[in-house]
Amino acid sequence: MGAAESSMAGVPAFRHACGLCSLQGWCWPPGLQDGDLCRVHAIVQHIGPLPAGTHLFRVDDPFTALYAVRGGCIKSYTLDLQGHEHVRDFHLPGELVGFDAVYPERHHFNAQVLKAASLCIIPYRDIARLSRQIPGLQTRILALMSRDFARQQKCAEGLDATQQVAIFLFDVEARLRREYEVEYEFDLPMSHESIANYLRFSPETISRVISRLQQAEIIRIDREHVQILDVARLGLIAQGADLKKTSARA
Repeated sequence: MGAAESSMAGVPAFRHACGLCSLQGWCWPPGLQDGDLCRVHAIVQHIGPLPAGTHLFRVDDPFTALYAVRGGCIKSYTLDLQGHEHVRDFHLPGELVGFDAVYPERHHFNAQVLKAASLCIIPYRDIARLSRQIPGLQTRILALMSRDFARQQKCAEGLDATQQVAIFLFDVEARLRREYEVEYEFDLPMSHESIANYLRFSPETISRVISRLQQAEIIRIDREHVQILDVARLGLIAQGADLKKTSARA
C-alpha cells in the first residue's frame, strides 16, 4: 500500500476517534476532502488524560501550539507580585487554549489542568500554513477566536455577586450541554473557590449566594453536580433582577 493509500485508509479511524469531539466542526469544515482531513490530522498530537495540576505552559514560555480541549478542564491564570493567583478563564471541551500568544509569540498566562484532561496539540506554524491552503479552515479558526472572546465578555466586572453567579452558571451549562443529555443539569469541573477567584469575589460571598439560590429553590447543588430548577427566575437574576423581587415562578 502506498503512502497516499495508507493515509486515506486512516480516515475512518480519524472520524471514529473524533466523532464525539465538539471541535469536529473546526477540524472538518464544510467541503473538506478526505485528503485535506489527513493533512490536518497528520500535524495533530493527541495526548492525555493528563492529571490535575499538570501545566501545559507557563508565563513567558515560547508560543508553539494551540491546545484543543477534548475532555476535562483547563484553568488559565496569572500570579501577581505577591504570588496571589488570579483565575483568568476556564477552558472546557470544544475550546482552544493559547490563542492569546499568537502575538508576541510568548504566553502571558499559565495554563494548568484543573480536571484530568485529554487534548489535541496543534502546532501553530503548521496549522497556519494549512489554513492558507485549505478553503474554510482559516475562517473556522477566526470564528473560534471570536466565539471565545465574546463569551469572556459575559462575566463582566462591576456586576453584583448574585448576578455574576447566575451568568456564570448559564455560561458553563451552555458550554457543557453537548456532554449531557439533560438540559440545565451538569457537573462543575471547578471548585467554588476557583469560581470565586474567577468572579473576583471572596469564597464566602460566593457560598452565601449559592446558599440563597438553593434556599429559593432556583438551583440545587450536590457537591459538584448542579441542577438549574427554575430557569426563568435565574434568567431574570442574570439580567439584573433582585433575587427577593423575582416571583417564585417567573
